[in-house]
Order: sequence, then structure tokens, then C-alpha cells
Amino acid sequence: MDQKHLTPAMVRIIQAYLEDPTTPMFATELMARANVGSGSLYPALARMEAAGWIVQEKEGIDPSEEGRPARRYFAMTGKGAAEAHVALVELSDSVRPPANSPGWKPGWRPTWRIGAVLQCLTTGLRANSPAVKGI
Repeated sequence: MDQKHLTPAMVRIIQAYLEDPTTPMFATELMARANVGSGSLYPALARMEAAGWIVQEKEGIDPSEEGRPARRYFAMTGKGAAEAHVALVELSDSVRPPANSPGWKPGWRPTWRIGAVLQCLTTGLRANSPAVKGI
């Protein structure tokens, strides 16, 4: 799986895993760390599992003793950690503005009057103020 197949939820899940890729997480813990809902989590985990990035296992408990079903936990594989890291780097590179864009040139200023806009926001809009007339 490469960066073009990453959803925003997958990016947050990968970031949560890459903080400590050796620690398996339950779905509720993963939802909290990645700030995603179950509707985004489970499809993302299914895609990551199909790509070999994560594996899932059931919790080793006796459901009758615990009074609840065994939870599933998800662990990132070594292959998953390496490929996910590369996919995040590629995604970051693909959305980074080019070095020759106006925002990267020293001394570049926007063509609209930012000072006038900021003055309006800080002093309030008055129809006869010089800042409003200059916009």
C-alpha cells in the first residue's frame, strides 16, 4: 500500500502506532489515540491487515469468567512499520509546497493588504476608517 491509498483516518492510526510500533492496542485505545471513530477505524484496520501492516489477535481470557467477550487487539508488524513510515514520508513530500512557491521566497508579500485587514479585525469595522477604504 502506498501513500495514495492512505485516508486521513489511516494517517492518524499509523501515527499512533509509530509512536511505539511494538505495543499492541485494543480498538478503543486506538480510537482514543488516533482520534477516529469506529466507522473509520475498522475499515482502515481491515485495509492495513490486508496489506500485512497489522495483525489481530483475540485477548486470552475466558469470557465466562470475565463476563464479557474477548477483545481483539491489533499489533503492527515490522513490515507494516517500515512501509507505513515510507508511505507517510511520501505523503508529506507530495503535499509540501514547492520550494519556488511565493510563500517560500524571501521578502515575498501578498498582493492584498494584510495590514488593513488586520487593522479592521483588531479595531472593528468602521465604514469611514482609512483601513476599510484601502481594501
